[in-house]
This record gives sequence, C-alpha cells and structure tokens, in this order.
Amino acid sequence: MRKAGMDPAKFAVAPFEAGEADPSIAAMFPSGTRLEHTFAFGTLNGALSAIERIVDEDVAARISRQGEKWIVVFDGPADPGVAGKTEHEKVANRLADLGGEDRGFSHLTMNVTKKETEQRPGQQS
Repeated sequence: MRKAGMDPAKFAVAPFEAGEADPSIAAMFPSGTRLEHTFAFGTLNGALSAIERIVDEDVAARISRQGEKWIVVFDGPADPGVAGKTEHEKVANRLADLGGEDRGFSHLTMNVTKKETEQRPGQQS
C-alpha cells in the first residue's frame, strides 16, 4: 500500500458480511430459457421511455450507444407455451408509438451452477 502512496493506518480490515462474497452471477438472471428483444431509438428520451414501459419484476433492460442510435435490449423469461416471434411482436407493439427500430429477438439459455465447498476442520471462513 505504501508503494501505491496510501497510508495503511487509514484503512481497516473487516470480515465479509453474510452474502457479501457470494458470486454476482445470480444478480444477472436465473437459470432457464430467456428472450432478448432489441430495439434502436434515435433519441435517449425514446430509449428511456421504452425502458420505463417494458421493465418490470421479470424483465430487465440494458442500454448502450451505437453510432447515432440508442440500443435497448430487454431480457425476460421465455414462455415455453408461446413462440418467441409472437412474444417479440407483443413487445414491439407496446413500443410502436415511440419510433424505435425493431432489431429482432434472440433465445438465450442460462445455466448457473453453484459450487458448494466444504469447510475443513480448523479452516476459518
């Protein structure tokens, strides 16, 4: 720390709180089949309006800039009883009045494996 120009006396060592060191993959989305719906908007306002309209407890969104367009990708669980194209058309219809360019959809499958390790006698957590 001293080599980096920091005073070690200004820092404290503390144990992790429960869950603090858990893998962050769980925050992304749960295991299962998902659909991503992608749209491009000419304005940031249009992109944020789309996010406000679609995002809920099950659907997340991410936004990025690509040239002059704002790209919004909605990520939600896939319903096995509904075709992906049909589900995408529902999302596209909800956004039609915002002037977004439909960039299509894709299927994703996420498998999360949680590795459990046994604590050896005498090992500290």
